[in-house]
Parts: sequence; C-alpha cells; structure tokens
Amino acid sequence: MAQPTISAQFLRHVANCVELTGHSAAGLLARIGVGREVLEDPDGLIPLAHFVSFFEDAAELVRNPHFGLHAGRLAGSDSIGPLSFLFLSAPDLRTAFASFARYLSTFQQASRHQFTDAGAKATFAYGLADQSLTRRRQDAEYSIGAMVSLARQFTGGEIEFSEVRFEHEQVGDYARYREFFGCDVFFEQDGNAVTMAGRYLDLPGRVLSPSLHPILEDHLQRLAGRGRDATLKGQIKAMIGAAPLDAPPGLAEAARRLGVSAPTLHRRLTGEGSSWRKLLNEHRMDVAARLLRTSRRNISTIALDVGFAESASFTRAFARHFGVSPGRYRKGETRRTG
Repeated sequence: MAQPTISAQFLRHVANCVELTGHSAAGLLARIGVGREVLEDPDGLIPLAHFVSFFEDAAELVRNPHFGLHAGRLAGSDSIGPLSFLFLSAPDLRTAFASFARYLSTFQQASRHQFTDAGAKATFAYGLADQSLTRRRQDAEYSIGAMVSLARQFTGGEIEFSEVRFEHEQVGDYARYREFFGCDVFFEQDGNAVTMAGRYLDLPGRVLSPSLHPILEDHLQRLAGRGRDATLKGQIKAMIGAAPLDAPPGLAEAARRLGVSAPTLHRRLTGEGSSWRKLLNEHRMDVAARLLRTSRRNISTIALDVGFAESASFTRAFARHFGVSPGRYRKGETRRTG
C-alpha cells in the first residue's frame, strides 16, 4: 500500500519558518529528497513521514524545543494553501472550523481530525492516524497552534480558549505553552485538541470576504476524491483511525456511512481477508505499541487508553498480536507485526 502523503505547501511554511530563524532549510530538504521547486508546486505531494521527520529535525537544528509552536504562531493565509483561505473566508467561526475539518484529509492523509460543536463548548481535535510515526510532537503542537492562530486572525483577536490537550509528554517550559495559548494546557492526554466556548462560533470573519468561501469549497469538493484508498479495508481503517479510541464507530455505523447494510459490509470485508473486529484490534495494538515506545505511561494506563477494561486482557491481546508482552516490547525485545 502506498505511504500516506501531505501537500508540499504545508512543508513550505515550515521550511520558511526555519529560514526566519537564520538557518538554512536546504540541508533538511535534501535529507528527505525534496527540492524547492516541489514546495512551490500547488499540486505537489510528499510522504507524510518525511514532513513529520523534517519538523522534528528542524526543531533540533534551530535548537528550539517549541519550534512547532513558533511555526504555529506564524500560520496565516498562505501557510497551508487553500485550507487557510477556506478558513479565513468563512461567514462565521463555526463554518470555518467545520469546513476546515471536512477538507483537511484532501491535503493530508492518515490524520484523524474532528470539529465538535456541543453548544456550550466546541472542540477541534487533531492527530496522526499512522501509529508508526512516533516522532510527532512538533507536528501536533504546530497543528493545534496553527488552528489557534487562524481563529485569532479570523475573529480579530476576540476569541479566548478554554483548554488545550496534547497526547505527548511536556517538553520544555510550561510557561511557553501557557503564554501562547492563554489557557491551561494538559499533556499525556488521549489526543491533541483545543476547546473554546460555544459563544465564539457565531463571530464573523475579519480577514477575507465570505463570498470567496463557496468558490473555494466548490474547488475542494472536486479535489476531495483524489488519493483515497479504494479498498474497503482502507476506508474502514481510515474511519477507525479518525475516531476517538474510547468511541470507535461500530459495524452498523460504518455500514451506514458507506451506504451498505451491515451484513454486506461484513461479507465484503471477509472477501478482502479481514473483519471489522480485526481492523479495530490492529488499530488499538498499533496505538499501544506507539505509547509503549514513546511515553512513560504504565501498562495499566495504556490498557485503558486503548479500550481495555483491565490490564490482564490487554497484556494477553498484545502478546498474541506482537509475540511479546507489553513489558518486553517496551524494553526493545524482538517484536513482530500482526
């Protein structure tokens, strides 16, 4: 299966942020085999893994553990291609977040993102669905930071945020996070998200004319079908990866979204040599493996994080999938994929 991709225009903004620190991005671009001409191609795509790796290496180059936040602070109308203009031209903030979430996958594969409007509060959540990408902190902090910056530009600075959550551990000075977001920031959470009071969602835009929004949305609708995994298995994996671990869609819900009956979905998955339960278990095990490699959470906590009621059943399932116990896996002993 082809590796997930992301629009090269996303990398252009990050490379420009490197240059603004007084360092050259040329060496980092050469390391991932990307030339400047690729960054200027509006239809250019690069492997998502290369983008994430570039971000982490850039933070080391400029010696700034908060480089992702730095790049997020500088996000504007030209930072993420058409999505920036789509957000900033929306008639209100609710539409801005909702339309952004609707079309992000057109430019970035293997990500999970969701905008939730619960009335009193609203949340934008983001994360990488590809669990093999373990060096991902800069991407997470940039992505949430960029959404905060776009929302502030959209409202002319009228918005305040309630809280921010990150899946990774805190690195560096907490005061930098607090100063940037202006609210409490929590780490080692189930995902990356920013929450705001629902009253801000009706605020109109202050940057671009809302007459541009339907034009941009029509353009993105035509692009939306490009690059999607044509297999049913691939579509289901994307659906599971986009949902919270503690609330995955069921077989009936997935069938409804795909416009087929549950028995038909089950039969077609079987024809592809898979099943709903197998795909859900694979996703949970991949998340667990990433947490074991990259976090200090204890095994009981990780078991709960990935949907197990207690650690014993999680340990048995993990051992069946990888051939080693979670404890031995964390120590780096031989492991295999399921």
